[in-house]
Amino acid sequence: MVKTRVFSLYDIEEFLKEAGAERINERAVVSLEEELESTVEELMTDAQLYANYAGRKRLITANDIMLAKEIGPGRAPPVNAKPKKRQISKPRLTGVQIPSSLLQA
Repeated sequence: MVKTRVFSLYDIEEFLKEAGAERINERAVVSLEEELESTVEELMTDAQLYANYAGRKRLITANDIMLAKEIGPGRAPPVNAKPKKRQISKPRLTGVQIPSSLLQA
């Protein structure tokens, strides 16, 4: 079975040349392609989790990708994670007189 490449080896070689490499080993190009593919796959997996968490099943936004990039690969919340409910604490009143009519609700 032949593996289909996500990134063109020619484009990766040209990228390395533009970065200043004078001579490029073929194995270096293949190695960089494998690393790029792995990194993008992890990033998109996390972005998909963030999109699902936001209630979007079929749409990944740029914000999802940026969030995945900022948090880092493999650090997305579990698939079944739910947002934590905020607990509202009772206000502490010190030295304030509250009319009894307001307290009867």
